Amino acid sequence: MLTWLLMIVILAALIVIFTWVFAKVFGRGEQSLPLPENNDVIEHNRQVVGAGEIDDIMFETVLRGYRQDQVDDVIAHLKWQVDSLNAKLAEKAVKQDFS
Repeated sequence: MLTWLLMIVILAALIVIFTWVFAKVFGRGEQSLPLPENNDVIEHNRQVVGAGEIDDIMFETVLRGYRQDQVDDVIAHLKWQVDSLNAKLAEKAVKQDFS
């Protein structure tokens, strides 16, 4: 019985050690370099969204997808545009109610 418990403990320790070694050798813990500034892409996307040409939005690709700062900026700009359009619609509705 003691032999079985000892073998299970050793097996668990080996699993932990091998998992840690594999994670260090093949894992996703690598450090990536800081991304360069991308003001040109952000400005292009703002102009495209302002013109309503959503199909022309572009993002730079990085190791695991699109650059998050570019995506966040486009979403923020779209939200700002939707909010301003909603405010204009509400203003128009108020003006029509008083007419």
